[in-house]
Amino acid sequence: MAEVEQIQIGSAFAEFSKVRLPFGLDVEILRVEGTGLLLQREPFDWKLGEPAKVVATVTDLALQAFLEHKKPGGLRDFFVQLSQGEVQVHATARVLIEIRAVAVCDLEIVEGKQLFVRLKKVDVLGVGAKSLVQKQLDEINPILDVKDLPVPLELQTVEIGDGKIVMTAALLPKS
Repeated sequence: MAEVEQIQIGSAFAEFSKVRLPFGLDVEILRVEGTGLLLQREPFDWKLGEPAKVVATVTDLALQAFLEHKKPGGLRDFFVQLSQGEVQVHATARVLIEIRAVAVCDLEIVEGKQLFVRLKKVDVLGVGAKSLVQKQLDEINPILDVKDLPVPLELQTVEIGDGKIVMTAALLPKS
């Protein structure tokens, strides 16, 4: 029987740019840093001795392009602002006439496994329309579920500001 070729790595750091997630969102920068990595050649496999740190940065422009492509709720002409812990989404909706709406949201990590958009307020022509927008959010939440990713992660923090969302997670050793 052939000997399995393995490489042991004491510590590793990798940075990737323009990473497209399985559901279509582009991550501007994805950094992974960890220790105790074991690589196996044939078949290719990897193992971690302990969780690695993952930091993902998504820009307002990437989020805007993602929403424009998905067109949730039939909305269009998205403009996204990420600042001071809030996500502001401006969009055009067509009811009987075209109207411009602004939703202010924040993001919440639930049990380290899912990321939800939480609606704070909505303004449509100066009138609140929270229940209408909440119904749309209920259909798309959670916006991220780690079970849909190709690696085992535990979400830890999410921060919004200066035109970007920065999320940290632990890349877990495979069980």
